[in-house]
Amino acid sequence: MTLSRTLPLYACLAASLLLTGCGAGERLSNLNPFSAPESDDPNAPPDSERRSVLELGDTLRVQEAGVATLPRAYVNTAWPQADGYPTHAMQHTAASGDLNVVWRTRIGAGSSRNARINARPVISDGVAYVIDAEGRVSALSLSDGDEIWRTRLDDPSLHEAQGDGFLPFFRGGDRVLTFGGGLSFDNGRIYAHSGGGFFVALDAATGEEVWRAHSLTPFHSAPTVADGRVFVSTDDNELLALDASNGDVLWSHRSIAETARILTAPSPAVLGDVVIAPYSSGEIVALRVQNGTVLWSDSLTRAGGLTPLSTINDIAASPVILGDAAYAMSHSGSMAAFDLRTGERMWEQPAGGLNAPAIAGDYLFLVSVNAELVAIDRTTGEVRWLTQLQQFRNERKRKNRVSWAGPILAGDRLVLASSEGDLAFFDPTTGDPMGDRDLGDSVYIAPVIADETVLVLTDEGRLIALR
Repeated sequence: MTLSRTLPLYACLAASLLLTGCGAGERLSNLNPFSAPESDDPNAPPDSERRSVLELGDTLRVQEAGVATLPRAYVNTAWPQADGYPTHAMQHTAASGDLNVVWRTRIGAGSSRNARINARPVISDGVAYVIDAEGRVSALSLSDGDEIWRTRLDDPSLHEAQGDGFLPFFRGGDRVLTFGGGLSFDNGRIYAHSGGGFFVALDAATGEEVWRAHSLTPFHSAPTVADGRVFVSTDDNELLALDASNGDVLWSHRSIAETARILTAPSPAVLGDVVIAPYSSGEIVALRVQNGTVLWSDSLTRAGGLTPLSTINDIAASPVILGDAAYAMSHSGSMAAFDLRTGERMWEQPAGGLNAPAIAGDYLFLVSVNAELVAIDRTTGEVRWLTQLQQFRNERKRKNRVSWAGPILAGDRLVLASSEGDLAFFDPTTGDPMGDRDLGDSVYIAPVIADETVLVLTDEGRLIALR
């Protein structure tokens, strides 16, 4: 089935301003604002005068220092979608062990010159599902990492598989390179795409294809599945609601077109009859699940950024819903809490980030674009504590920016992974460090957890289990 709609010009986006297209020879890691090395400049200002390229005009400040309290941990037996449950509110998951590496395995192709691993693993019924940089989906035993099945997402009518991992997307005789991907598990099926113009449902037990849908523009977000509907957005800022049983389009909603975006795959959040959609324009829109009627909308944009990169308004982090509130954060440095039904802003903070915040009890835990690990009272918006993480490989010269992915809250510790190959633990009540593990590979994707086992997917295409 083909999703028919007007086709806008597609631009391959670089996160280093990305207002121009990128060629096939452009290395995707260089499009990541955290992974590109910074060159030596003999005319550069001294260290004391340097400012972060992502620094925002306003900064987070501890408004009422205190100790965050946590709800009791529970054992979650599944992490079924990119950000956990459809609401993205996983609360306090249990991890009773020391979180040492128990197995590691290669899932296929890692990030390369022209492709990038972009999708978090999902877990259900003791099986982990992953997708590599070349669109191969694998099912692996959570207990030991053994492969159960593997299949490749490919459509000869639209794509031509490349050895370097890119899938050329054909449009009007032109070939446009695409990237991205996402997975979700629901009711015995895997719903997936590899960043191209088709979306599939697979039998979770065998990997056999159940149905597929085609689009005139590449799919972008990780899918969210709830109540028989699959919610997924395309690269031209259109949210689609698909029938989970057959892939038919139930309704769609289009936001403002915006080519400049960060290389992440945020997913919509769903609670009851409301779906919250994040867009690269900085728009956050609440819609009725049944028919796509807009309930309210807002914009998390900021003017006056110090650099072109800091002006990108993309909501690169998935929104989170808990109770009667929705929480969303843009890359450009605006975070807000909204009344789920009315859209009224309850509070806002100058916080920009790339990862969905972890939420537990009365607190949100997040990592800002300035590498700050922060605890925020989700009712008042006040910052309870703030811990500065490592920002650069060379802090003195402020060179080679470090990327942090996460956090998740697992067994009385916040767990984050870094581009330096560290899995770091922090006390969620105070922000104090609690140790780390050397993974040996760079990580740009947040960890996940189920059955007290933490999974980390590295940029080199290795899946690592800790418990």
